[in-house]
Amino acid sequence: MTNAPRIDDLVKDTASNKVGRVMGFVGPYVQLRPFGGGKEWDARLEHLGPVGTAEALSAGVAEANARSRKRVAVATGTAASVSEARDTPSTECALAQRPGYEELHNACHQTHDVFLPGANGILLAPGCSCRCHTTDKDLHADR
Repeated sequence: MTNAPRIDDLVKDTASNKVGRVMGFVGPYVQLRPFGGGKEWDARLEHLGPVGTAEALSAGVAEANARSRKRVAVATGTAASVSEARDTPSTECALAQRPGYEELHNACHQTHDVFLPGANGILLAPGCSCRCHTTDKDLHADR
């Protein structure tokens, strides 16, 4: 990697072939956490490389899957807070906040809540919490 990564950058650890988010630095090591969350690991700075669009999307899908599992826990009453699961942007909007991925925001189609059919109000997938998908801010207020 030509430039030193910064906290919260998405990078690829070429030694382990994993994508992670930079969480911190200790000596010659960079602490990385999987994009979807999980246990941190140490990587040497010289083993870090840029993340391509396909890898970033793949990591984003992994994060979305982790959020989906959390939402199922919320829907079944095994998680702490429904509002916590609802206040999460879609994978595309989360990635679009990073430099170089801004165009992904236009690819977000998660603009409304999706309920599990025939399940009396169980939320399968909440709409993206990104407020710029609609000009009617009140639509987000009741979520």
